[in-house]
Amino acid sequence: MDVRNTTHGKHRRRSTHRLLAVAVGVVVLAGLAVAAVLWTRGTGSPHGAGQAASSTPHGTAAQRSATRTPSAPAASSATPTADPPVAVGKAPHFIAVAPGGRFAYIADAGAGAVFRFDTGTATVTATIAIPQAPPQMLTFSPDGRRAYVSAYTADFGTDYLVTIDTATDTPTAALAVGRGPYAAATTPDGRLLYLPYYDETHLDVMDTTTGAMVAQIPAAPCPHWIVFTRDGRFAYTTNHFSNVVTVLAIPQNTVVTTIPVGSGPHSLEMSPDGSRIAVVDYAGDDVRLIDPASNTVVGTVPAVGAGPQDVTYAPDGKHLYTANVNDGTVSVVDVATGAVTARIPTGASPTSIAVTPDGRRAFVTNFDDGTVRPLGTAVG
Repeated sequence: MDVRNTTHGKHRRRSTHRLLAVAVGVVVLAGLAVAAVLWTRGTGSPHGAGQAASSTPHGTAAQRSATRTPSAPAASSATPTADPPVAVGKAPHFIAVAPGGRFAYIADAGAGAVFRFDTGTATVTATIAIPQAPPQMLTFSPDGRRAYVSAYTADFGTDYLVTIDTATDTPTAALAVGRGPYAAATTPDGRLLYLPYYDETHLDVMDTTTGAMVAQIPAAPCPHWIVFTRDGRFAYTTNHFSNVVTVLAIPQNTVVTTIPVGSGPHSLEMSPDGSRIAVVDYAGDDVRLIDPASNTVVGTVPAVGAGPQDVTYAPDGKHLYTANVNDGTVSVVDVATGAVTARIPTGASPTSIAVTPDGRRAFVTNFDDGTVRPLGTAVG
């Protein structure tokens, strides 16, 4: 099945020769490494598929995940400042900040690797090879001890979910999955992982302890992104080619309703207080705000930027940020008024943005120039 169309994010529309070259270069290694792969809860030893990181371990998982962040995040600025760009890999596609905020992981399909990125110094401190397929997206477990990496080739012929032990920056397992695994997320308790697919009409639900598939949920074409309510009772997923957000009841995994949004919904994010869900419409160039209490769209921010591909909230909930892949900017939206308060040039094809838990810094991946742009997001 192929449900692709032309109104998708930058990483699919660009020339794929670099991704294909990476895939060809690792095909022999991948065949040997994943011929018989088991899912494990990473123990810190390089026993699973993949290669060890290119640097020494960085302490225990508890030491690396636990950071003394303020009890209240910094007040977010309506006009963040941009620091100089940092060269990272070849085509950094997606960044996620680990719980605690001391480091982030960056998925780079062009480099065939995930990079560990120190959020304090804005430097790459480890390179983690992902030989199974080009890494595209990733998410952390709630305790930060594991990261789950979605990896697939440009033709969706090779597709894996790779687990990384963050205590040693080592891949510990790889699981063959459906076509185009995309922006996965774990339930708030970390016990289950929900995996949407770019080129499928379902989501998979996996046990994070055993790797067993425990459910498969039919979905409208191209389920893309997923977030959970804080109590874990409901999940919301964008259906990129169907122009809806689907609401799922958890753990029944039944569809409660679908919410019509704009054209090409891509990323979505829950506000820090759980009262709103922001959805960026990639082809519609806007943001829709959903009230999860009524499952209706209660606000629209039009013309937020060209091709908004990712959205996230400031930790204080007063602003949200969109990465606009087609005009090289990040937009800042005042949540109370719906006004765009800033549009910051960041680089060529910004595809994702992540904010540290203290609200002081954000990092933007610029896919077409191989950089990450740090932003100062706090007042003062």
